[in-house]
Amino acid sequence: MATPYVRTTESSVDAFAKEALRLTKDYLRHLYARNYDWCLNKTAKEFTWIGLQKDYVANSRDDFAAFLDGKKNCIEMATVTDEEYSVALCSERICCISGRYLVLTPPEGESVYAHWNRCTLIWHRSGRRTQLAHLHISAPVDYVEEGDSYPITAGTETYRYMRSLRRLGSSRTNVSLYDVDGTVHWVHPSQIIYLEASRKRTIVHCMTKDIVVPAVIRDAVEMVDNKIMRVHRSYAVNRDHVVELKAGRLLLDDGTSIAIPAKRMADVRAQLTGRQA
Repeated sequence: MATPYVRTTESSVDAFAKEALRLTKDYLRHLYARNYDWCLNKTAKEFTWIGLQKDYVANSRDDFAAFLDGKKNCIEMATVTDEEYSVALCSERICCISGRYLVLTPPEGESVYAHWNRCTLIWHRSGRRTQLAHLHISAPVDYVEEGDSYPITAGTETYRYMRSLRRLGSSRTNVSLYDVDGTVHWVHPSQIIYLEASRKRTIVHCMTKDIVVPAVIRDAVEMVDNKIMRVHRSYAVNRDHVVELKAGRLLLDDGTSIAIPAKRMADVRAQLTGRQA
């Protein structure tokens, strides 16, 4: 008897791809939050894992669980941010996601660093259940250039991160910002340089990316931190990133220059210096 022909619909593959992208974000965030039970529940029994260190390997879910239990600190407690994931290939049952993400350790932790990781995840769908069948995490290594003593970009990223942490104000926790696509971004206030109004939206300019949030600038300022101050109808800046105020312009440490209306100069200067206008 002939096997009935089953048509593969583009919509079902697209839906699987979207699910795999969402699960990728969730899995990595839970992994670095050390929510291992959640991760193992999403891991297939037949599972392979390759981590950053040479002995970070597993050939089944049980091996992975035993490894996590035996080396509880092998995955650092960290925030996953600046994620860039794409679908490498996708069918009815298999979806491969590749990308990169930035890891930021908590400011109050014993070690503070930031580094980029690359990843490949293969998701398998059986019926209504989708589980992770393969996870590969690696760190990019660059060729040593003249003047460099350390070839891994983690050194540069950690320096930038520690420099921003020196500017910590009252807030020591990340804030969650939802962009216009509904994606949530966890950002430390010290990473925010300035906010820019764009009609009924606000562009949050951070050290490593821009986030467009569906809110007017007044509401966006309230979402972030008390270090953010309005300097213009269309701009609010993080005072810790201000370099100078001169000749009617405010200069930020990323090179951005914002014109300040003459009628607001005295107020802006007072906010920056803590003196009454």
